[in-house]
Parts: sequence; C-alpha cells; structure tokens
Amino acid sequence: MGNAAAWTAELAIWLLGLAALVGTAVYPLSRLIRWDSYKYDRTYVWVGYGEELDRSERNGKPE
Repeated sequence: MGNAAAWTAELAIWLLGLAALVGTAVYPLSRLIRWDSYKYDRTYVWVGYGEELDRSERNGKPE
C-alpha cells in the first residue's frame, strides 16, 4: 500500500508543477492579448471617438 500512496503523492506534485508552468505562461499572454487588443481598438476602431465626445460637449452644434 505504501507504493500506491507514494505514487499518488508524486502524481499530485507533478500535476501541481504542470499547472504552475501553464499558469506562468498563460497569465502574461492574457495580459499581452488584452493590452494589444485595447491598443488596436484605440488606434483603428475608435478613430473618431474623440471627435464624437467633443461634439456632444458642444451639444451637437457644428462649428
């Protein structure tokens, strides 16, 4: 029975280590994707967004 307990403990340690390695890779990748998407949106998608805000502050009156 001792051999099965040692095998189970070793498996648990390996799985925890694997989860830590995957987490170490995925966390910075998710931050990069989130920041890069925001940067892309700000550059290409929200091009006229600042102009819309300026117009709404002037109550939509053209200059």
